Amino acid sequence: MPFISKHFTKTNCCESKIFPSDFIEETLQTLALLLPQHDQKTEKWFKKYQESLHLDSLAIQCGRLTWKDRDIRNFKYWHDRLVILKEVFDSTDPGHVKQWWFDRRKRVQWYTFWIAATVLVLTVFFGLVQSIEGGIQAYAALHTTGK
Repeated sequence: MPFISKHFTKTNCCESKIFPSDFIEETLQTLALLLPQHDQKTEKWFKKYQESLHLDSLAIQCGRLTWKDRDIRNFKYWHDRLVILKEVFDSTDPGHVKQWWFDRRKRVQWYTFWIAATVLVLTVFFGLVQSIEGGIQAYAALHTTGK
């Protein structure tokens, strides 16, 4: 059941007899925050789950918020839920290498992880090269002394 288009659209959002106009405007801003318009990944996700979760097609058309509009203090009705959502988001850690690569929430941790990973790969690589070179030298030393 489409909720958004049933109760209001952008042109008549302030004319609801059920909800206060600032609540409706803030709800649209919250949807714009959570489902930014013209974001390809968001649109792909939305289309994938639209039918199975009965999502309203207008939910993805709420626009984008500016940095000033994203300030949590601007949200009176949805403030607490957005804070909880952000805390849950910030408390999760990436699970795969690809997620580690794109996760820039904790920059110091990101740089430390990738520097350590690079050092590990280089250490293993040069250790392997050194072992192979040592084996070749030992083989050459055994065959040259035998002649």
